[in-house]
Amino acid sequence: MSKIPCVKANYHLILSLAAAVVMGAMMPSLAADGGRLGVGMECLDRDLWDPVPAMPHLKELGIKRVRLQTGWARTEKEKGRYDFVWLDKIVDDLTAIGVKPWMSLSYGNPIYATPGEGEQDYTGQKMFPMRSEAGKAAWRDYVKAIVARYMDRVDVWEVWNEPDVKFFLKVPAGSSWVKEYVGLVRFTADAVRSVQPNARIAACTAAGPCTGESLSVELFKEGIGDVVDIYTFHGYQAIPEFMSPLDSEAYFSAVRRYAPNVEFWRGEAGISSVKSGFGALCDLPLSEEMQARWMSRHLVRDLADPNVSFTSWFHLSAFEHFTHTRTYHYGVLREKDYSHKPSFDVLKRIREVFDDGNCVPDRSASLVLRVPRDAPSTDQAITTGAAVHCFRRNGLPLFAVTSAWPAHEEMPPLDVTATLFDGGASVWREPVVFDLVNGNVVRPKPAGKRVRFMLANHVKVVAEAAALAPYVKSLKTNAAAPVSAPSSQADHE
Repeated sequence: MSKIPCVKANYHLILSLAAAVVMGAMMPSLAADGGRLGVGMECLDRDLWDPVPAMPHLKELGIKRVRLQTGWARTEKEKGRYDFVWLDKIVDDLTAIGVKPWMSLSYGNPIYATPGEGEQDYTGQKMFPMRSEAGKAAWRDYVKAIVARYMDRVDVWEVWNEPDVKFFLKVPAGSSWVKEYVGLVRFTADAVRSVQPNARIAACTAAGPCTGESLSVELFKEGIGDVVDIYTFHGYQAIPEFMSPLDSEAYFSAVRRYAPNVEFWRGEAGISSVKSGFGALCDLPLSEEMQARWMSRHLVRDLADPNVSFTSWFHLSAFEHFTHTRTYHYGVLREKDYSHKPSFDVLKRIREVFDDGNCVPDRSASLVLRVPRDAPSTDQAITTGAAVHCFRRNGLPLFAVTSAWPAHEEMPPLDVTATLFDGGASVWREPVVFDLVNGNVVRPKPAGKRVRFMLANHVKVVAEAAALAPYVKSLKTNAAAPVSAPSSQADHE
């Protein structure tokens, strides 16, 4: 794909991000004691991968919260008898390394299936537990049993995985999906809280801000906000910045009309490192390098949003599809040998630099990017369309900067100057530019309010060295050129 048409194709994005400093108005509410950054360990309910070899790598990542699916069909294979041994091992291993699980109560159970329910019967996918009184009672008993078993280590219980996707939930023909799912959430929440009164309940949809907004808003119109504390949404956007501040704010405001205190979690999102023809964003020219670039933009965008209390990367490891004919490559660990992809290092750096996501989004400082006024129009458009997310760390502004150029394309180098404004006449003293993808630190020579660095289509952190302390001291450093003379009248501001 040629570069200039690509810029034109994303012109609406460039306009929405023009001169953008995407920053939070307040400190986001935190995801209890697990920080705002997590990783997924889904599909263990269907026994599709082995988590034991992954535990040392998870400990190295330092992530403090993971998402698990509970697996009714794997636990109750004989009516009334529960075998939690498989899940005990996982929860015990996570607890041993200081990781807190949150659990998605999914899916149905074939031993309680009604006539006509046979699809994916060994996993219980699609099977709606509310079809019969026997099924409802069995679901309630299972939920109460699993909550009683793990309530000392699990404080968030999510009701189903992507119930708005027919592949995961099939309500009775002719019924309202919204009413049926709200009924399932109410019924399940009652069962959870009868055992664990202080439990936090999460509703879940694949839809969310910028991806099926009206569908999820309907759930809150139906009253789901009366029983849930958290709404978890999933979203896989080829360009993460398509979830723009204005669009997302309108969505969050709409939901809060019905549920003023609900928290928003991105419960799942990621991108594969291998082009395989299936799964979210599978039509892109995927690679491990592209996955790393995309991750840096997606996760930092979420951490910069004051509406998003928590964001979870999908997935920790590559894993086998339930048909056993293909592999999903969304993990930061490769299949079989659990070796690290570049995205593993990116996730670790994000966790460290942004303090588990607790680094505070901020709107009191700004960073304006420029190229010389005689630069090609393409370069000017790329610079104007850059996303600048501002945080505050160690009392100093910290900027996460990326071009909106698609992460699945190689972006040509682009030299930019960045002008700092932090509450008045602000000057750079000891600036550093930290590349989240390759781990390099460049120490540019400051020139007043301006600093110079290379813009990329992945996130670079631009800040004073003291803002990154003590983390930056352990990183390798590359030399950088001094900032050139002002190239336009605007540079004198």
